[in-house]
Amino acid sequence: MKAYLKIYTPNGEEYETYPLAKLSEGSAPKNYITVGRKDEDGQFDRYTDLKLPATDQLISRKHFSIELKDGCYFWVKSLGSTHPTELKKAIHSSDDSIIYIGDEALQLQHGDRLLLRSKFPGEGNPYWAFCFYDPDRTESPNETYPPIIKYEYNLFSKMLVIHTSPNQKSQEIQYAGNELTIIRYIAEKVKETQNGAFLASYDDLILAVWPGDKQFGRSSKNLATHVSNINKKIYEKCGSQVPELIDGVTGHGYRLNNCAVKP
Repeated sequence: MKAYLKIYTPNGEEYETYPLAKLSEGSAPKNYITVGRKDEDGQFDRYTDLKLPATDQLISRKHFSIELKDGCYFWVKSLGSTHPTELKKAIHSSDDSIIYIGDEALQLQHGDRLLLRSKFPGEGNPYWAFCFYDPDRTESPNETYPPIIKYEYNLFSKMLVIHTSPNQKSQEIQYAGNELTIIRYIAEKVKETQNGAFLASYDDLILAVWPGDKQFGRSSKNLATHVSNINKKIYEKCGSQVPELIDGVTGHGYRLNNCAVKP
């Protein structure tokens, strides 16, 4: 697990990179971090893990928390701050959609940006930005936000559309056989759960690809061969600048990367 936060000041300067890999369920005393404002006397920020300047008083001493769940998912929730944390989802990168975080936790996805309003706004930007990156999810070589590459999978036509940039024509790929089964299974679960980061377990995928008695003797290694072929076809058509469509969380399963699912 290599997830981390990269924090930027309202002036766009990098403030800190905070690794989330130190969070661990079962083997560590806690599985969450608290983000807030530093206290000059050190009395109220004793349990704050990631501290912003004490002078920025629009930020609470305990503003929001990020919690690790199920060994690979990160969830963010408010800690009752007067000024709400705003979440700009990577999947909404085509517009300016903002989600206001409350007491109910929201799952973070690669490329998401948490925004805290600052008392000292930069030119044209009133926010501190907490960019969430999860390299276990994507092999994209850069950290741009929002992501340039977007996938779209159509459940009806069974067609994968690849939007590489606004100035280039979209590419299409239609899979068949076991490769189609893997993509379609994960895509259907994404649509059913409304969870763009849905993780399909190895066991469930094996059962979907090789039902009944055919599953015996199969393992994650058999899945890996087909997943590799899925990503290879995209690479052959679009080149090395395109991230993998399907990537894995080691020891858990596979999920779609930056892919919208259409009915």
